[in-house]
Amino acid sequence: MERQKDSNFSGNPFFAGIFGYNIRYSLSPLIHNKMSELSKIRLCYGSFDVPPETFKVAFNGFKSLKLKGANITQPYKVEVLNYIEYLSKEAKLIGSVNTVNLEDDGFYKGYNTDTAGFAKGVEYEFGIGLKDKNVLVLGAGGASRAILYSLIKAGAQEVLIINRNAGNAKRLFEEAGLWKGVLNSKSEVFFSGFNLTGIPASGYFKKCDIIINAMTPSEGSFELIKSLPLKDLNIQSFAMDISYNPSLTPFLELLNGKVLKCANGLSMLLLQAIESFYIWTGNRVSLSELKGVL
Repeated sequence: MERQKDSNFSGNPFFAGIFGYNIRYSLSPLIHNKMSELSKIRLCYGSFDVPPETFKVAFNGFKSLKLKGANITQPYKVEVLNYIEYLSKEAKLIGSVNTVNLEDDGFYKGYNTDTAGFAKGVEYEFGIGLKDKNVLVLGAGGASRAILYSLIKAGAQEVLIINRNAGNAKRLFEEAGLWKGVLNSKSEVFFSGFNLTGIPASGYFKKCDIIINAMTPSEGSFELIKSLPLKDLNIQSFAMDISYNPSLTPFLELLNGKVLKCANGLSMLLLQAIESFYIWTGNRVSLSELKGVL
């Protein structure tokens, strides 16, 4: 199997890990350690499950040790911007980071590989691109930022952001206006709370091509989702939940049979991990090869 390699990496061991809160379920250590085996790179990848009040101390400790890289997951994808020296162009625009790398100059740089992971994940799972699609995005957190950016970059036709806090959805909508200008995109973006006040809700759901759940899993969020007019979804549409545990999430179980195909976030997770690993090592493992060993 072909594997892209753009640089020679030292045979010395290096250290990386994932920062988040309540991430005992995370598959990232398994995924990255498997990629290190495939690439014959000596990687030690761990899990840093830290509560919000200690994240700053924990992450600065990671930096003080000059460890090679980190993945950042909820709830720290935005907060971590305060503790790294500079950002990739895309991460700076999005305002969200999921990958941190110790650069050659000795400083840490933030990247966002969720964008590539999402776009490639949709293509892999559903066999479609994002251009000219009508998309519903549930949630307005760090993951939603990367998803919305990907949709605008790809030229989606219309995107409706639905969030528990309509004010947060509005702020994301306003930032999307900046992204559209930078990317020269004609995508139309709208926002609403779950009450769907002021929008023709039935029309949006009927013409929806893809509905994406990017909300943090909880009983409260699921109740909000159930309040939506999901019965109006087009049977030819697709549904994705960026969560992957359990494999059939409550959201996907709710939509099973109501749309053409459902998919969880495992492929997106694997694809963004492949990009992170490439940033750290110069080696890109193929998705088929990685899935084969997993």
